[in-house]
Amino acid sequence: MKLFALLLASAAFASPALAADITYDEPPAPAPVELAPVANWTGAYVGGQAGVAFGGSKGASGVDGFGGPTATNQDGTGAGFTGGGHVGYDYQMPNNVIVGGVADFNYIDHDKKTGVVLGQNGSATGQEFETKTDMKYFGTVRGKVGYGVDRVAVYGTGGLAYGKAKVNTDESNFNTSANGTGTTYTATSDSDKDKVGYAVGAGVDVLATQNVSFGLEYLYTDLGKAKSETTFTEANTVNPDTFTTKSKTDLDFHTVMAKASYRFN
Repeated sequence: MKLFALLLASAAFASPALAADITYDEPPAPAPVELAPVANWTGAYVGGQAGVAFGGSKGASGVDGFGGPTATNQDGTGAGFTGGGHVGYDYQMPNNVIVGGVADFNYIDHDKKTGVVLGQNGSATGQEFETKTDMKYFGTVRGKVGYGVDRVAVYGTGGLAYGKAKVNTDESNFNTSANGTGTTYTATSDSDKDKVGYAVGAGVDVLATQNVSFGLEYLYTDLGKAKSETTFTEANTVNPDTFTTKSKTDLDFHTVMAKASYRFN
């Protein structure tokens, strides 16, 4: 009995010592969770764009002082290439509304033709006169208002537009008569072309990375009107006959362009 009590007492003293020798490994700390960065549209950007230009009003033409019947025609061009560069700045508000501004400059391949066909009047039988108006370039300075949903932003835009149009008059059909009588005409032309107007449209941008975005933009641009007036005077005649052809071409068109931008944000 005494031996049993002695064993119990020895076990009681040994247990804390054994417990002190036992060690436990701390559980590993949980791995950090990396959250995807929230898209941010605030910052300046530069880039390029390319697409198509098409449509618009065709214009009008007419003749003053011609004794015979006349007919007029208008011909708008098909789709042509347009492209250039842009620079802008966007600011994203806490409610995800995006405001900003952009300026761009573009080459454009877009032309319109107006003409008249002259009926019987002396030696000017069936002659045709044509005015061709070529757009050479255009640019815009616009404001933007849109809304961002993470990496996608949609917007409306509008502002000032400017450009250059070249008016070409073709009076070669009047240099000699159609019926071979040899009557010739001299021609003097005067043209006036508006070069300032407006542009309105809408677009969508998508962030591929925080610094690179791609987008698609539609614009309707109206640069006013190009007016041309050509006076034809019968040559080598004491009392020459004269008549005047006039054309008025609307410098408006639609564009759809794909864009790529680098963003400094």
